Amino acid sequence: MKRISAAALFLLFAVVFATSTLFAQGTATSGILRGTVTDPNGAVVPGAKVTVTNQATALSRQLTSSSVGTYTANDLPPGAYNITIDAGGFKQAVVKNVIVNVSSVTEQTTKLQLGAATELVTVEANTVGVQTTSAAIGEVVDAEQATQLPLNGSNFVELTQLQPGVSRTNNLSTTNKGLLAGVDFSVNGNPTTNNLFLIDGANNNDVGSNRTILIYPSVDAISEFKMLRNSYGPEYGQASGAVISISTKSGGNAFHGSVDYFGRNDAVSAEDPFAKAQDVALFAATGKHFPHNGKDELRRNDLIWSLGGPIKKDRLFFFASEEFNREIRGFTRQSCVPTAAERSGDFSQDFNTASGTDQCGAAKPTLFPGTADPTNPLKIASPSPAALAILSQFPLPNVPASAATNFNNWVLSTPSPLNYREENFRVDFNVTNKGF
Repeated sequence: MKRISAAALFLLFAVVFATSTLFAQGTATSGILRGTVTDPNGAVVPGAKVTVTNQATALSRQLTSSSVGTYTANDLPPGAYNITIDAGGFKQAVVKNVIVNVSSVTEQTTKLQLGAATELVTVEANTVGVQTTSAAIGEVVDAEQATQLPLNGSNFVELTQLQPGVSRTNNLSTTNKGLLAGVDFSVNGNPTTNNLFLIDGANNNDVGSNRTILIYPSVDAISEFKMLRNSYGPEYGQASGAVISISTKSGGNAFHGSVDYFGRNDAVSAEDPFAKAQDVALFAATGKHFPHNGKDELRRNDLIWSLGGPIKKDRLFFFASEEFNREIRGFTRQSCVPTAAERSGDFSQDFNTASGTDQCGAAKPTLFPGTADPTNPLKIASPSPAALAILSQFPLPNVPASAATNFNNWVLSTPSPLNYREENFRVDFNVTNKGF
């Protein structure tokens, strides 16, 4: 008896685990093609040889029509396919450009014509069809829509808001990605945390909150996605809301690439109407303008590139993409800060004895530790060094405190950098009995 090495056992378990994972993913990563073969009178043709071939990768599947003339090709990668049908006494039929979508069932009925097998009949598939084999309700968004439609922040999540039954919350943000963003929308009245996001069959939800996703694939890396909204099958058992199944792009026998740039700049943006009204009120009261001129700084530069093609024709393919984002986004902050006199311990210049408040509308301040001036209770003759050290960390006032500034004497739009980089890399291999 031969002994099995530990490495061989590890490889065996890895293959079994990978196979079980693929079966569990099911149509979350692929589509199904179902067809019927008939003669010119509509009678079914059993025993016909059916070959389904992916146009991009030459992936081929051999099938035989059943006793009722039907065939089913399961677990097909999304894409365009050609169907070739051969049957005795009939001309060879070729149906081109049959589209298989992710998490979908495509039906194709082919009517053969009488004649010799050496004769060929080629037809173009009908791209408009009605889903009759499944009760699932959902829509497919393809790569062209993802890249060509205007999206705020180049975020695919915005496309989910175009589907029926979707209601977004007020805090839904599509301008950001990662944990700064969120996918807070309700589908058909379900809670916002009951949606399931999948990328190539893998769960993409943030399990800590379930209100955001971990990976936001760039629009150039998305082949298509389907948003299932109701009546989906038991393979999607992790959600009661919508299931958004994303399929990423793969390479093919031809090289394809893209470069996209998206930019924003506040130089061509209008002033915020509320900030502008506040600025007008401040200028009327004090003759001074806000330092930020009524709008926050915004500089956004988003660059995306992608490249896919063959490593070995008909066998091994790659696809890679990368997204660079460099952004500076301002945020207006207001506060009441100590004046230069108050930093030295003198509160007498800004305190109104009649009203009992200081320049910011606050009640009589509590003096920090130190030696009080016997002639003026609002002045410290020898301020505490510790208190002076703390006060030195505050900025100096830059606007007069008034009702126009909500009694704040410091207003500033502070820019914050939001930079990220994302890489996607995928390798596909056509496994056949001919080997590599």
